[in-house]
Amino acid sequence: MGILSILRKDLLRYLRNPIRTALLFSIPLMMAVFFGAVFGGEDGGAVKIHVLVWDEDAGLITRFLSGAANNPEMSQHLDLELVGPEGVDMMEKGEASALLHFPKNFTNDYLDGRPVTLEILKNPAETFLPVVAEEGAGIIAEFLSETSMIFRPELIQLRRMISSDRLPTSVDVSLMAGEAIEKLHSLDQWLFPPLISFEEEKAPEEEVKAQSILAFFVPGLAMMGALFLAQNATRDILSDRESGRLKQLLTAPISSSEYIIAKNLSVVAISLVGFFIMIAFGAFAGVQWGPALPVAAIVLTASLVASGTMIFIMSLVRTRAQAETFSTVLIILWCLVGGAFFPLSAMPKFLLPISRFTPVYWAVDAFGKTMAAGQKISAILPNLGILLGLGILFFICGTVALRRRVLGGINR
Repeated sequence: MGILSILRKDLLRYLRNPIRTALLFSIPLMMAVFFGAVFGGEDGGAVKIHVLVWDEDAGLITRFLSGAANNPEMSQHLDLELVGPEGVDMMEKGEASALLHFPKNFTNDYLDGRPVTLEILKNPAETFLPVVAEEGAGIIAEFLSETSMIFRPELIQLRRMISSDRLPTSVDVSLMAGEAIEKLHSLDQWLFPPLISFEEEKAPEEEVKAQSILAFFVPGLAMMGALFLAQNATRDILSDRESGRLKQLLTAPISSSEYIIAKNLSVVAISLVGFFIMIAFGAFAGVQWGPALPVAAIVLTASLVASGTMIFIMSLVRTRAQAETFSTVLIILWCLVGGAFFPLSAMPKFLLPISRFTPVYWAVDAFGKTMAAGQKISAILPNLGILLGLGILFFICGTVALRRRVLGGINR
């Protein structure tokens, strides 16, 4: 019995139990489908926020804000629905991401300089979209606050014009407009030209690639799937030791080194197969991974890290329960911090330095580079170097510790 014989038997275990194997490979696939369904929308990519607007004021300010939010560009991402008190019931049923409430006398109180309240009710069943709506409401509140402080005299005049029984004279309008323009001129050094400007540049048609919403989630979920598959594959090492099968194997003409090499290869093989299945699923769903060579290099190094990590953990623990608990916690933490569950661009700034200590981050970042512009392998060399280095380090440490455990298992 040699290395190839042990490797073949380990791989055949997965073929002899197809239901268990299918469940292992389907978990990351089902999560990818779930994320795509939640965030995809009808067009497979555009995220649109459904916000209810309960306008009890119906004044000049609230009508202006509602009209501004309904411009063509905003309407691509924001779906406003005017409602009454029934909007609260709609929110309880989860029919929208948020409810924006303008109370009575909002416009008059604002123009008079009295404190006003902009109320927002978020849907607790959703995670990201209500936060986006809350940030938008915060921007509106900040804009109204700054405008009130800068143009307070002009707003008072506007309030008098609105509440008057007669139409304002051209002189009154001209004076108010002139004072406002003078104040705008005094702000030229801060407003004009703007500190930030945007330029639109179209890339060549062959470089333009429309990605599905799954492109944001599949790379991280693929890495998570590889980690869980490696975790499952390394359980056989502890099973062999606990059941006494290890002693039987090592009484045959096979050394402890051959046994460890065979186990390591089987773990890597299972991780690689699972990773490539996720790649194939993503490609079928419309994810454009990029050039084949860089993608294959990422899969190989990421699978190496996943396998090495799990082997290292299994070499340190005594029981399968300890191994499953510790490795599961580590996988979830790495995926949460490393960007498996949400795009790296959406992560809080304080988490980014921490995320760089996880292999999940470097794998997801590498896939992001290849998918964004079809980068060559030279663009992801730092990522590949870190993944390969971590994989080798974990494999060496895990192999040394595992060999001691194997020899210890023989002597017991």
